[in-house]
Amino acid sequence: MKGMPTIRRARDLDRVFSEGHWRRLRPVAVGILHRGDAEQTRYAFVAGRRVGTAVRRNRARRRMREVIRTMMPEIAPGADIVLAARQETGEVDFRLLQSAIRQALAGQGLLVTSRPPDIPDGAR
Repeated sequence: MKGMPTIRRARDLDRVFSEGHWRRLRPVAVGILHRGDAEQTRYAFVAGRRVGTAVRRNRARRRMREVIRTMMPEIAPGADIVLAARQETGEVDFRLLQSAIRQALAGQGLLVTSRPPDIPDGAR
């Protein structure tokens, strides 16, 4: 597979924002919409101006992309996932960011090889 499947159309992104199930954790907010098909799971990485300057927003998006890239073999197909950066996304420990995203995906049953989340108390 070349690249990461992304949500391309604005209406698909809007659908996740309006109909999706959101899990808001300290380092990141994760929106998940189960499409009910067998197609690949698609992703979108967003960072608003509240996150900070363009450098901070880009860093937050890169970190979220890297977490998903390492988890892609574990994520079940048939969903649209939106990861929204928060102010802490760019500076929080990378393992904390990974475990927060893992917890959100596991909570929606999207992890094929699910293991118990290992989120430190400060992440909630």
